[in-house]
Amino acid sequence: MNIRYAEDYKAGDVFDLGTYDVTHDEIIEFARQYDPFPFHIDDQAAQETVFGGIISSGWLTALVWLRLMHKAFLCYETSLGSPGHEEMIWPTPVRPGDQLSGQLEIKESRVSKSKPDLGFVRYTSKLSNQEGEEVFVTTSTLIVKPRPA
Repeated sequence: MNIRYAEDYKAGDVFDLGTYDVTHDEIIEFARQYDPFPFHIDDQAAQETVFGGIISSGWLTALVWLRLMHKAFLCYETSLGSPGHEEMIWPTPVRPGDQLSGQLEIKESRVSKSKPDLGFVRYTSKLSNQEGEEVFVTTSTLIVKPRPA
C-alpha cells in the first residue's frame, strides 16, 4: 500500500475495503465470550425471536469492518488513530453465511492550523451484505500525519 498523508485524501474519494465471509461458528464463538444473547448463541432460541435465527453481534460486525480497514485502507506509517465515531449503526442483521463488502468515502480532509503536525480525515464507511443491504454504517475521523515539509 502506498504511503498516504492527510493531504492525499480528497472529499468524494471512494475506497473498496474488500469482502469478508461470516460463519455460524465465529458468530457463536464471539457472542459466547462478549455478547451472549440467545439470538447470538442458540439456534433454537434465535428461531423464536423477531430475527428468526442466529444473527451476529453488532460488535463482531464492527470488528469485521475494522479488519477490512486494516487490510485495505489504513496506512500504518501515517495513521495515528481516531478520536471516536460520530455515528455507528447496524441497519440490517448479519447472518451466518453472509458475505460482507466494505466501502469508504472521504467526506473531508484538513491539516490542523493549531497543530500543523496533525491532519484529520473524516469519512463514512459501510458494510453491505450479498443482497446489497447495508449492515453497518459509521462516520468517523482518522488522525493522519500531514506530508513532511
